[in-house]
Amino acid sequence: MNNIICEKRVYGDKSKIHTHNYGQLILPMKGSLNIKTDKKNLSIDNNNIFFLPPDCEHLFNAHDINEFLVLDVPTNFLKKDDMNKIKSGKEITFDDKWQAVKYLLLSEINSGKTSPNLNNLFLYCYGLMIEESKFESVKYIDSHFTEDIDLKKLAQIEHYNPNYYTEWFKNNMGISPSEYIKKLRIDKSKELLLNTDLTILQVGESVGYKYNSSFTRAFKDIESITPKEFRIHSR
Repeated sequence: MNNIICEKRVYGDKSKIHTHNYGQLILPMKGSLNIKTDKKNLSIDNNNIFFLPPDCEHLFNAHDINEFLVLDVPTNFLKKDDMNKIKSGKEITFDDKWQAVKYLLLSEINSGKTSPNLNNLFLYCYGLMIEESKFESVKYIDSHFTEDIDLKKLAQIEHYNPNYYTEWFKNNMGISPSEYIKKLRIDKSKELLLNTDLTILQVGESVGYKYNSSFTRAFKDIESITPKEFRIHSR
């Protein structure tokens, strides 16, 4: 297979498991599709899209009336380094951009012609996929880092087992979730120390630390000096 195949498909309720040597982009039209890979287990519906990389074994079934727009993508359209980062598949939010892409794809296949436009449309889709390189759980941390964040919640966002999630996060981000959260908090605290007259205690509380001692210890771990020393030297 050298060109992209795009067609409407319906899935049955009997569970099937297989793999294929091409990528697959699945866009919802009606109903939902349950899909499970080695590390992910989710339902594809009107809220999300799913991309399966080549050679990713997956189990799938559907228990209601359904229809999906599916693109079979040869490996010559895919970059190996990108695929290595999403070996278990990639879930994508089905937002307005992807809605527009779906209508363009439907227009192409409804024309009844094999068109190079399909290839160009997928290349645009591929750019969107790479653009969304920040994982959903990382986006969640970025928005909620001042709160107490449950590791189980983060794992659930990525559809991973909590025991595997920390290892997965470290492999992709270079540090553990707790270290990532701590760095975000300290970076924000530095801004507050430089640009506000909040007390050290107030700064610590603003970025998620209930106790001054916890904030000072975390700050010193990252910056090798205390928050007070940082404020004095920087000003």
